[in-house]
Amino acid sequence: MQRFRTFLKEMAAVNIADLNTEFLKRAQKVTSFNLQTKDFESLQYKAEIQHLFNMHFFPDFDLDNTIKGDIKMDVANKLIKQLKSEDKTNFNKLHYYNLKGVGPGEATLYFLCDKAMLGGGASAGVDIIIAGKKYEVKAANYSKNTGTLTGFKLGGTVPLGDMVTKAVEMKNMMGLKTQGKGQNEVNTSQIDAIRKKFPADWKKIEIQYGRAAAKYFGNTPVIFINNNGSGGRLTADGGEIVTIKKVGFNDIQIHTITQGTIKPRVKV
Repeated sequence: MQRFRTFLKEMAAVNIADLNTEFLKRAQKVTSFNLQTKDFESLQYKAEIQHLFNMHFFPDFDLDNTIKGDIKMDVANKLIKQLKSEDKTNFNKLHYYNLKGVGPGEATLYFLCDKAMLGGGASAGVDIIIAGKKYEVKAANYSKNTGTLTGFKLGGTVPLGDMVTKAVEMKNMMGLKTQGKGQNEVNTSQIDAIRKKFPADWKKIEIQYGRAAAKYFGNTPVIFINNNGSGGRLTADGGEIVTIKKVGFNDIQIHTITQGTIKPRVKV
């Protein structure tokens, strides 16, 4: 009987030795946690959530270096660079962490700021609260050449239907065509053509939109995060904060009209 047990142990040892350790390492790697949006809407589980991301995503990151008070762009970007340097793949996962109603970059801010909690659905126009200060967060495409941010929408409370209708009418008057679902959309090149053909009429729409957008942003500072990338992979500067600012009327232009709404271009 003893000999039989020894045989089984030897066989088990041989089988384990034959296993592909690289495959096992990859298969056991944690990519997400059983977390809900409401877990991020208070400080109740802050230490636990920071610990989870620290242990499984960034084990070399020192949690003593997290931001203790209000956010400062240079300090935050220094920490973000550390996370990307340690593990770019896991940083991408954190940046795009899948939480209902939470945009790119918000989980990163929650992780790095000890006093940060997400605004939640009840906080209109407020995405995150850091050390008691309210912020909106916009993940946007950043162009260094033009110094502008694009690729994001305003909140659903801004009435834009009348402006969209007028823009599409001018597009149709010029005979500009967009195939398929794009019939009621106006792209950037078409906007340039409309601006040249109907400068006064287009100016009225831009002024109307600028006022509506400025009212939407109000006095709440916006944390603009570089969202440049494709296929869930950020560029080298992706995930870093471009600016933290209050957005005023003079900062806003119309970038494109798509999906029944107007997307802005904001000057940095």
